[in-house]
Order: sequence, then C-alpha cells, then structure tokens
Amino acid sequence: MQTAVVIPVYNRPELLLRALDSVLRQSCQPDEIVVVDDCSTVDMAKVRELVEDAGGKWMRLTKNAGPAAARNAGVERTNAHWITFLDSDDEWEERKLEAQLRWHAENSGNRISQVGERWFRNGGEVRKKEHQIQQGGDLFEDACKHCAIAPSCVMISRDLWEEHGGFDERFAVCEDYELWLRITASEKVGLVPKDLVRRHGGHDDQLSMTTIAMDRFRVLALLEILYLGGLGAGKKAVVRREIEKKSQVLAQGAKKRGLKQRGDFYERLSALGKNDPADYLDDAWAQVEEI
Repeated sequence: MQTAVVIPVYNRPELLLRALDSVLRQSCQPDEIVVVDDCSTVDMAKVRELVEDAGGKWMRLTKNAGPAAARNAGVERTNAHWITFLDSDDEWEERKLEAQLRWHAENSGNRISQVGERWFRNGGEVRKKEHQIQQGGDLFEDACKHCAIAPSCVMISRDLWEEHGGFDERFAVCEDYELWLRITASEKVGLVPKDLVRRHGGHDDQLSMTTIAMDRFRVLALLEILYLGGLGAGKKAVVRREIEKKSQVLAQGAKKRGLKQRGDFYERLSALGKNDPADYLDDAWAQVEEI
C-alpha cells in the first residue's frame, strides 16, 4: 500500500531539516512527501529546495492558519492509501514506516495505528509517566482524559480520514485531541509496541508551551462530541464525567485569577449532569477565543 507523510511547518527551518532527514532515511520510503509552510515569516527557500530535490511537494498557505489547517491542506495534496504526519520538530526512527506497514498487513481490518515514542527536552531524554505511554485497543476513555495519540506516531487509512473529515480547523490547539475523540468513539487503534518516534520539546515557539489552560479546548471538544450524538450510554457517561472533572479544575483556576465570569461558567459546567450540552456550547466557544 502507498504511504504519504505530511509535515506542517511554521518557521524553524533547521528543525524541519532534521525531520526531513529522518523521513529520507526510512527503510521503507514514503510514496509522497508534502511539506506545508504555514505562512512562515523567515526565509524557507533553501529548505524548500531540499524538499523538492528529494521529490517532495512544497505548499505555502496564504495566511498563518495553524496546524489543523496545515495538515488538512497537506492531505488534500496526497493520494496514498496510508496517511502519516510528522511534526517539524520531531523525527522518526528509520524503521517507523516499515514497522507500521507490516503491522497493518498482518492486521488488515485495522484502519489506524500508532507507534511508541521517546520524549526529549532541551537535548535530554524525559521519562514518561505511565499514562503517557502509547496504548492500543479501545482508547476512547483514555482519549477523553488526554491526547492519547501523537500525530507523529499515527498511521491512518484514507477512508477513515475522509469519514471524519480531518482536523477541525476551528481548534487553535488540541486539534489532535478533538479528532482522536471522534475516531476512537467507534474505532479501535492498533499499536506497534516499539519506540519509533523521537518527540522533541522545550522550544520557545512551541505552541503547547505558549497556550494557557488547554483544557478549555478539551472541554469544548468533549461538549461537541456529546452534542453530535451517536455515543452509547457508557461512553456518554465517560464524556460527561470528564467534562465535569476538567470544568471543576478550570473554575477553580479562573476564580484564583479573578476571572469571575469564566469561573462561574465552568462551575455551572462542572455540574453538567444530564443537561443538554447545546445549552453550554456558545459559552464554551467564547472561552477559547483568547488562548
């Protein structure tokens, strides 16, 4: 089966070179490489030339639109059956694609899988907590609690991608959390139990470091999936429970910072119970307008 890799990038040409090199060193080369420049403000001409010399495609967005839009735009430029992503500050071990393709060949009914990853911060390896280790199977409950799949680790079939419409571009952050929620609600995730991704953190421009209270986006994603319907009673209960738990923490934090209106909203949401999620959605969107 053919594979494609989509690499979104905003500035950071030197890190993109490292990511690209890890793709070009794959024991099983991808059929398509697409780098999506999310309207960088630094000179990317040299790295673009290297991408194109390697047979990859380079596309530049006309405005800075965020990782969801960049990844979606990249996928639209591909045709391969298997879609993968690589964040520009991460890198793959050389057998990443080979291992996942072999796993899917042996487990033909599965439409999504992930590999394990190692974490690095400021050049040193970080020991992961137990809940941060990649898992397989029915991940919906885990996906409600935290982002259970890293984009750089995933391989997803085109039909599954198209069924769910890709990343929700309204989400400035946690766009991956939101998509995995929708997918794991009905799909089991395969696991290749090998650490084949090196995930790097600690950059000054890393979006997850500059975003305050990402749980506001997670609560919003949980409300959205509850509003969409289609969940069984057990999964609905999991979602409602997680909304209440996260909202309680957000309410306490907002009130400590003197944000009364925000605190009052999340306090109401922490007592969601069996109330209609539609009654809270507009206010939940208002809470993420400033990140």
